[in-house]
Amino acid sequence: MARQATKKRQTTEAHDEKRNEILRHCANLFDKVGYHKASMQMLADEVGLGKPTLYHYFPSKHAILYAIHEAHMTALLDGLADETFSDDPLGKLRAACINILRQIAEHPGYVRAFMDHYEDLEGTMRNQIRAQRKDYFERVRGTVVSGIETGQFLDCDPDLTTYGFLGMCNWAYKWYPPLAKKHPPEDVADALCRPFFEGLSLAKS
Repeated sequence: MARQATKKRQTTEAHDEKRNEILRHCANLFDKVGYHKASMQMLADEVGLGKPTLYHYFPSKHAILYAIHEAHMTALLDGLADETFSDDPLGKLRAACINILRQIAEHPGYVRAFMDHYEDLEGTMRNQIRAQRKDYFERVRGTVVSGIETGQFLDCDPDLTTYGFLGMCNWAYKWYPPLAKKHPPEDVADALCRPFFEGLSLAKS
């Protein structure tokens, strides 16, 4: 039984690894030619698989797009789970910004597909990603509220402040990828966040 369980786990891991490889290639193709111009045949060619084999892993182009969205949201939500800065709202926001920038630097195709093609998701797929996006927003908002309640942040509108913070971080997908090799996420996060944080911290003055 142990041998069967090990074999099943290895098969599952190999399948998941292949799916991730396919997603990386597909995200790169979406980045190069656009989601709407990429056909399943083009995606199969990009990955180096026959189209029937690609369908074995993903039943449709929409399924690929959904999987890219889910992978990106999982990475962002996991990044918020770090308890290192549990009592430091500024530290938590900085860590969130670094995580967003790291995803942009390491997976630009994923992030572009996420930013540009959310509206192309349909039905249950869109509802599930919407729920994850809402969860992420509420967690970041909770950090802002925590900073306000403890007097670390200026008394401000937490919704608008959260939208402003995430907009500042996410918009980097437009300009950060070609700079990523010379400017690590930590340095860029500090450059972006410093003026924002100075404004939030005016309550101390």
